[in-house]
Amino acid sequence: MDDIVYSLQCPPHWVKTPPLGLEFIRKYCAKKGINVRIVDLNVIIYKLLKISLKEWLTLNKDFEQSLYDTVKEKYPGIIKNILRKLENAACAGFYLSSRNKYFTYRLAEEINSMYPNKKIALGGPEVLFKKLRNEPFDERFSWVIGEGEKALETILNSKNSLIIDHDEVGNLDEIPLLDFNDFDLKLYSNVFPLYSSRGCIRKCAFCTEKFISSRFRQHSPYYTIEQIKVIINKYKINYFTFQDSIFDANLIWLEKFLTLILKEKLNIHWEAQMAVRKDFPLSLAELLKKSGCFNLFVGLESASDKVLSAMNKGFTKEDACLFFEILKKAGLQYEISIIAGYPKEEENDFKETIDFITKNKTVIPKIAQVNPYIDYFSYPYTPSAQATERVKRLISLLRKEGIPYTKSFINNLIYKNGN
Repeated sequence: MDDIVYSLQCPPHWVKTPPLGLEFIRKYCAKKGINVRIVDLNVIIYKLLKISLKEWLTLNKDFEQSLYDTVKEKYPGIIKNILRKLENAACAGFYLSSRNKYFTYRLAEEINSMYPNKKIALGGPEVLFKKLRNEPFDERFSWVIGEGEKALETILNSKNSLIIDHDEVGNLDEIPLLDFNDFDLKLYSNVFPLYSSRGCIRKCAFCTEKFISSRFRQHSPYYTIEQIKVIINKYKINYFTFQDSIFDANLIWLEKFLTLILKEKLNIHWEAQMAVRKDFPLSLAELLKKSGCFNLFVGLESASDKVLSAMNKGFTKEDACLFFEILKKAGLQYEISIIAGYPKEEENDFKETIDFITKNKTVIPKIAQVNPYIDYFSYPYTPSAQATERVKRLISLLRKEGIPYTKSFINNLIYKNGN
């Protein structure tokens, strides 16, 4: 048996960009002398089935549960080919999410049946949720909570199956620059995914990010710039989407990064997710615009100070208003998200949010996402009737007032046919 590890992304999952986490694992392990090969089954099967993007991304339990059988029936060679590749591999690793868990478990079971002594490792957010829900872990497999670089090396060096909890890379710059050599980038969009950090400095009560990473860490601005230059030079791509949970965690870092973009004369266009900050200066917003920022996603969630406090958002309605005015003055495009029906949200609190959006409709360019509150720390993930009703009222308001919103991101976190 050699040191080859196959890292697999099973469907259904996001298809517009290659799985960034698997590429980080591949490059980290290469530095350690471990040969990781990535197979993005997700995008391969998506292209073969010729399903619309909307259908592929819509939460549909029946579709997710039947997808493995559909693939085995229509394209049996795909699974057979994976099983052949794994014959002499040291390990098969999987990224496990709530949507792809049915497909992933079926494939892992088949691998275990054919190769009972084969190491199988499962990581990803669904592993964290299993821990939070106190669900048992199958002892035939190894389980990784949090990031997977160091964990995979530990699993390969162990004779037994393991549960590894948050064994994190301390200095992110130690990971070699990503090159995406295992991917056919023609299968994806022309917007490239990047991370400049892991974790989040905020601890929002409803968000699982604080459990996915135990601490906030950043690549240096210089590393991030070099990573961008690698992608530009290798693939002639200059559109980037930063998948960080928060891009403005460190304003000194952000200013240095933006200054380097201009100094290096990088002609790029990029988007990121940012948090409301009351200490965000106009000069920095103007630098964002000059550096090529074409869109920002901002999690407002509510315009009631009581609800914002209950959510532990770290800002007030007045802070949000000032922040949006600064972004607007700098000429930046940005969009916000709203969560309706948070547990402590009463009717007058929800009305505050509606009034805020109406009053500031000339300041807020677009509503990106509206969803009812869902408690991801319990199961099933079912929103309350009140939360669902408030989403409907908010959408009705947006239509009446002519406020732009992204239709595909309305109620996009809710299963249409059960949980």
